[in-house]
Amino acid sequence: MGPVGNRRRIVNPFLGGLLFRLSTIAALLACSTLAAQDSRNMILAASRSGVVELINPSTLETVGRIHLDLGPQSAGLNGVSASADGALLYVEGPIPTEPHGCCALYSIELATLQMKVAASVPGSRSRNSFVVSEGLVYGAASLTPNGIPKDMSNDRLHLSPGGRWLFGVRSFRGPALDVYDVGRGQVVRQLSPEGLEGDWWPTGIWSGEQFYLYAANGQGSGRLWSVLPETPQLGAGATVAPLGRLSGCSDQSSKALAAAAGKLFIYEAFGFKVDRRNQCAGRVPGGAWEVEPATGQLIRQIAPGLHFSALFADQAGSELYGLSAESPNWELPARLVRIDPSDGRILQSRYLDPGFWRVAIAPLRIVPSGDVRARVLIGIR
Repeated sequence: MGPVGNRRRIVNPFLGGLLFRLSTIAALLACSTLAAQDSRNMILAASRSGVVELINPSTLETVGRIHLDLGPQSAGLNGVSASADGALLYVEGPIPTEPHGCCALYSIELATLQMKVAASVPGSRSRNSFVVSEGLVYGAASLTPNGIPKDMSNDRLHLSPGGRWLFGVRSFRGPALDVYDVGRGQVVRQLSPEGLEGDWWPTGIWSGEQFYLYAANGQGSGRLWSVLPETPQLGAGATVAPLGRLSGCSDQSSKALAAAAGKLFIYEAFGFKVDRRNQCAGRVPGGAWEVEPATGQLIRQIAPGLHFSALFADQAGSELYGLSAESPNWELPARLVRIDPSDGRILQSRYLDPGFWRVAIAPLRIVPSGDVRARVLIGIR
């Protein structure tokens, strides 16, 4: 037998790929930890008019505003998020070749305020090189080395807090839940609810290591599932009573989930194309309902006077925030609030300018102060 240095090493290809992906997960977590240590949590509020406000989540005071030159009568801003390392902002904005169209993905480097097109419209090849989950943007190659699987390309993606699992909530040919194992680099399960007839619209959210999937139909009926990564099938789910039912008013509405401090909330999302206040003379109750996941029972309603377009927690899942669309078409100032998730009390409140807003919360490495302007756009990369 020859010297040790001359021995040929034989490596199992699957094991090598698995170790690579696990090391990638570790690197992502380390990067997130370093970013958190050097970053400040900020609420990101993007106005369709072309302004991104950076808001202190403790005081709800605006620290800085980034102004974007989008051109007259463009589609404006329709979403905001940040890179996982806190170095970039991302906004959903007008398509460069079709300003009235929505939406291309733009990045803004916080150190230089240089702005450029990062990707084309949702569903495009360039857009599938990014994973957007709970206000954070990841390079898809770091999570899915072979790209986002085709079956998940139109899913709403949710990365688990530990970075091991990527769940995709699918509406088309659904509802369904795609379970992607980042460590193995493949979809390991595709879960479909049992016993649903007609059209159902799903949404989902992580709360710690537990994922919750909720679906509602046009008659207001809802189902809720508690899902772990190893869950083999969904079953029928827990029945959830209709939210905010009114006599003579349609039950068809958009529903969403929020989770904070170990509690799960369901709410009707207002301020979008389907807003029941337009047909129901403004009588639709607002707020959110705390729900018992095991039974689907609605425990209590919080903030009934607010009509949330978004209800969201910070990255630690301990603080709860809400953006209330005070009128169906955003003619009135929108209301931003901080809520105690334990009892639903409004701890702080402020108003934003009238107009359509989208919000998220994320840690940023650099927080521009005062009024600044993003630099000239650079073409798609």
